[in-house]
Amino acid sequence: MTYNDLKETLNKYNWDDGFEVPEKILKNQNCDLALALEIFFLADGFAYLDNMEKEKQTGSEEWRQFIDNLYNDILNGKYPKTGNCFKNPLTKVARYKFGKKSVPEIFLLDL
Repeated sequence: MTYNDLKETLNKYNWDDGFEVPEKILKNQNCDLALALEIFFLADGFAYLDNMEKEKQTGSEEWRQFIDNLYNDILNGKYPKTGNCFKNPLTKVARYKFGKKSVPEIFLLDL
């Protein structure tokens, strides 16, 4: 699948159907950092960043495993930074708040 195919699949995806399709997108060789970050935030990355302490995490075990793995893969540089753009959905206030909580910068900026 091309990058555009991956984006189109993601845009049409119903998140109530679980994580199988996003996981396939993330495993595709054409998945880059911009797309991985988009998936992170579409999978409720805001809630994850807001409650990063494990004991505060809510949601299904499947979600926690998916979002934990994606968070760590992004931090560990699994996805290459390409020329594709990502507009971070966080407000300035949320970026400031998460910055104070020592959330890694990669989750706070636009690409």
